[in-house]
Amino acid sequence: MALFKPKGATGGGGSNKYMGICEMGLVSFEDQSDKFDWADIFIVAEVAIKESDYNREIKIRGSFDKDGKGNITGGSVLNRMYKFFGDIGCTAGINVKGGWETEDGTAIKDIAKYLTDNHLSSVIPGTNPSYDFVGYVYKEANKKTGKAYNTVHYRVFPNNSVGNVDLASHVKWMKTNGYIKEAAAEILAKPTNTTKLPESVEDAL
Repeated sequence: MALFKPKGATGGGGSNKYMGICEMGLVSFEDQSDKFDWADIFIVAEVAIKESDYNREIKIRGSFDKDGKGNITGGSVLNRMYKFFGDIGCTAGINVKGGWETEDGTAIKDIAKYLTDNHLSSVIPGTNPSYDFVGYVYKEANKKTGKAYNTVHYRVFPNNSVGNVDLASHVKWMKTNGYIKEAAAEILAKPTNTTKLPESVEDAL
């Protein structure tokens, strides 16, 4: 079965030193979609931030749009997922029935294991991971709680001079168009719980 692609398409703590554009490496993947009824996709990619004692999480989560037969017709989560997969060199995806597959149509039973086996940054036990990527870390306001949470944007770029420029340009565009909304100063003064998971789809998007 062919992949369906839409058209166009842990720990807390730390300091402001580890905000903004940061060097990072992928150290683990987890599929949490079974934990939330509303989540057709809920992939958590743990990233190590260079020189930081605390890892962060990139979360790709959301639900599909489907037709009367249950076939996928779209959903913004697919755009985010395919962008992130493309950034890390992953060609797998979702078929029209919502199953995970490789590009050649081979079923993937465990997407987290597949990503772990194929797309971690080089990790040698007891040493730091390779920081293959640059990503954007910021404080995002939660409308329900009124607090700010550490968020890692879902796009990552190669850790080189071109990647840094491309990420900076992308983040600027996302901010200008309202897709990245950083917390205001008064919210940043409140305590932050970086381990909170969303209780509804509205919190997740």
